[in-house]
Amino acid sequence: MEEGFYVVGIDGGGTKTEAVLVDEHGRVVSSGIGGPSNPNGVSPEAVFASLRDAVGGALAGAENGSRYAVAATCVGMAGSRGHHGLIRDVAAKLGVGKRVVIVSDVVIAFWGVIAKALGVVVIAGTGSSAYGVSPQGDTADAGGWGYLIGDEGGGYDIGRAGIMAAVRAYDGRGPATALQERLLAFFRLETMRQILPQIYHPSGGDSRMPIAKFAPIVVRAASEGDAVSRDILERAGHQLGLTAVAVVRKLALCDREFDLGLVGSVFKAGDLVIRPLRDVVLEVAPQARIFVSHRPPVLGAARLALREIGRDVVVEAGRSDFVRSSAV
Repeated sequence: MEEGFYVVGIDGGGTKTEAVLVDEHGRVVSSGIGGPSNPNGVSPEAVFASLRDAVGGALAGAENGSRYAVAATCVGMAGSRGHHGLIRDVAAKLGVGKRVVIVSDVVIAFWGVIAKALGVVVIAGTGSSAYGVSPQGDTADAGGWGYLIGDEGGGYDIGRAGIMAAVRAYDGRGPATALQERLLAFFRLETMRQILPQIYHPSGGDSRMPIAKFAPIVVRAASEGDAVSRDILERAGHQLGLTAVAVVRKLALCDREFDLGLVGSVFKAGDLVIRPLRDVVLEVAPQARIFVSHRPPVLGAARLALREIGRDVVVEAGRSDFVRSSAV
């Protein structure tokens, strides 16, 4: 390893926390992983433990176990708003708090995906949101309002719609759907009424996760021709398109060429979600270059940490399967 300064990028989410140690040239030296760290979903003690494991793994994985001076750290975290003091305290305790940038998860996704710092990114994992940067450097966002009042098109929204469709079919209030039988199988139920404690009183206490985990079941049913499931994904893609368009309009990109990156597990559904999104976006911004990216947001966190100390380079992960992207 060359002598020099290093930065740490952190992606903290509701299910896991990732950290990377990156050198001054934007090369990933090592990485680490921890548990969930969204401060709206776990305790401060759990935030500390997850960041400790992720950051500790990244630092310990450096060549020969050497200790490197960390010049800056960027923490991209879902639910970070209102918790900056906690995050800064944790970073200081872990020895990476010299200069700390704290942003939302969608911001690090942007800087990990959009190389030229001009364009829009849409995240659709458990939740959903969009963020963009204009040619003048102005920023705008949309979505990210959480599962109770927003996050349309995200995994929770899709899973909830699938479960609702199943119980409506059971009642006779909605069309027949393969989701009814698949709901019973997924939750290992004998009768439909047994879904209630699974949804309202799940083990672990987080009522969101059983619902969000049903989203891939909806995708599978849609891919096998279930009309109700296909309609759910069509609506999800449409909503994600509207979220993207809101940012496009705020940044006055409608008549410009720009990159629009799609990030997150929902886009594994492929054309079932992407086609309606693309239709909505291209009607408003026909020159948008839409693509799915598999670059992990933690690389964007590292890039922002480098920008904090005056270097803007795209972080290279060193593994081709870590950074794939494809036009859609």
